[in-house]
Amino acid sequence: MANRELGLLDPYYWHDKSACNGADTELFYPPRIPAVYQEFATKAKSFCNGPNGRTPCPVREQCLEWAIATDEDYGIFGGMSHRERNALVRKRERLALEAS
Repeated sequence: MANRELGLLDPYYWHDKSACNGADTELFYPPRIPAVYQEFATKAKSFCNGPNGRTPCPVREQCLEWAIATDEDYGIFGGMSHRERNALVRKRERLALEAS
């Protein structure tokens, strides 16, 4: 990834434009207790995807790509959990192999 692109992924570049700016950051790091995790994750993802899936966060893609580029191990970034991000990376890799 080019330095210019990495600069766009710098959280200081885009975070102040995020829908979650000012929200409690603990919401985006749900406890790994199954009974509670889903409730936290759903609320966190509503910032990313917008209420009822409308009007997504204007920097959702930068947030997601930053988490992927830095291999963020935990938390909700760009509307995806770590597990969901890993699945997306595997899908991208598979599609790149198929295209070559």
